[in-house]
Amino acid sequence: MQVSTWLGLDADHRTPHDVDATALQLHVALLYDARVVCAHEVDGHHAMSFRLTEPPSENTISTLIERGYGVAVHSGSLQRLAGPEALRRGALRAAIAHRDRLEGRALRFPGQRSLRGRHGVSDIIEFSAIDEVLPHGVKSVDARGDLQPSFQHGKLVLVCAS
Repeated sequence: MQVSTWLGLDADHRTPHDVDATALQLHVALLYDARVVCAHEVDGHHAMSFRLTEPPSENTISTLIERGYGVAVHSGSLQRLAGPEALRRGALRAAIAHRDRLEGRALRFPGQRSLRGRHGVSDIIEFSAIDEVLPHGVKSVDARGDLQPSFQHGKLVLVCAS
């Protein structure tokens, strides 16, 4: 069984657009092995989290701290809290919310790349990390562009416009 590590980062982003862009840029450039990338609202601003297959290296953590991020590394228990003290709490809240699947908007998740075009709900649930599609009774979803499900009560939920 593979153990996950959750990395929470907080740079006091003020808009969802800014945190999304930063999280996706970090995913491509530095945290490319992240299985799930999320954005979170914490204390009136936005933070991000990454589910990794192994803890980040010391070089990665040092780079994030140098860039001004509050950093929380969590692998079932808190392993490290670093960076500016004012941003550590948001980083930790993002990491724990992701770990516990309580909240967070998933920007990247397993199966996402295959979800282009129209798909039946049963296929979305079977071939991606999405656990549930709301409202119940929806038969198919037109996945134009990126779907962004959110964690709710332990599940990754895609809410469709009714």
